[in-house]
Amino acid sequence: MSKIHLYIAFFILFPPSLAWGQQAAAQQLVDEGVALHDQGEYEMAMGKYREALSLDSNLIHAVYELSLTCLALKDYANAEEYSSEVIKAGEKQLAPGAYAVKSEALMETGRAGEAIALLQEGLEKFGDEYLLHFNLAINYYQQGDSDQSLHHVSRAIDLDKRHSGAFLLNAYLLKDKGLWIQSILSFQMFLLLEPDSERSKNAFEEMLQTMGITQKSEEPVQRSFIQQQMMRNRPPETKQADGIPPLSIVGGLDRRIVYQSMRETLDSLQEVNSEVDTFRLFTAVNRSMMKVLEAESVGTKEGILWTYYIPFFTHIEQSDYYETYCRYISVSYYPGSLEWWQQNSEAAENFVRWFENGDEN
Repeated sequence: MSKIHLYIAFFILFPPSLAWGQQAAAQQLVDEGVALHDQGEYEMAMGKYREALSLDSNLIHAVYELSLTCLALKDYANAEEYSSEVIKAGEKQLAPGAYAVKSEALMETGRAGEAIALLQEGLEKFGDEYLLHFNLAINYYQQGDSDQSLHHVSRAIDLDKRHSGAFLLNAYLLKDKGLWIQSILSFQMFLLLEPDSERSKNAFEEMLQTMGITQKSEEPVQRSFIQQQMMRNRPPETKQADGIPPLSIVGGLDRRIVYQSMRETLDSLQEVNSEVDTFRLFTAVNRSMMKVLEAESVGTKEGILWTYYIPFFTHIEQSDYYETYCRYISVSYYPGSLEWWQQNSEAAENFVRWFENGDEN
């Protein structure tokens, strides 16, 4: 049969408008499924994905979304099966996410070694990918390997600073290693990106404890990425015998100067009013820390602390939006901050606009 006849036969069996129409309809169903997934309607989302695959059996995007929804449903066997199918397809845009889904399914079914090896394989195939490094960091954190976890979460942040979870995990790891100033800044970066979730409330509470504004509770603050029964086995916070955090010079940072400034600010406020609310303590102590860090950053110092965190936060501290910023990152913790945002919508919008767009000049 000639090529022309083959083309005619193909178009008779599969009219172009029908094929393209089915593909568009299938993708629309996937989009509807994603919206349902985001609303927590997982079973309905699954139905949309399966309907999409009935129209276009090669729509790997539908398979990927199936794996995500199965993971949300804790159907780890199917999450592993669907994510394996996506990995096998080699779709570059979806494969890193599929590696992450499959690794989580493996972790949840007690196969931590396989999960870590799988993510390492993903890095070898696709090079540096935020999602692969971040999931490796979580896996190592759950296994108690803080050095490897910190290595991979640091790499994830280097690759993409838009994701709140990496900053939160980074804050935990830095705190456990005694790098409490870096931890405070990482907590605040997380809270700036994700101010109003349940884990934001827990993160703010742990940050206040790290700053010495509130006392450490008998039960440790619940952390993300780790199950409740594992909390008591996490590494103890690094402190001196008198409860003071490490004050030695690390990476060019004189932590003793920072600590003294924070303590003096805290003590002076409490001396005037022993019942001053912790929000006011936070705004004042945090500002004193930022000012010392800015002074310490003079000169040519290298590393993300000096080139990113300190310039970023001192710019906020020196702006007209500092009080608004403090309300913003504490909205999940203080009812007063939430009330302030509800009553000062214009100021809130101005801050968000400034944060997203920068100074007009």
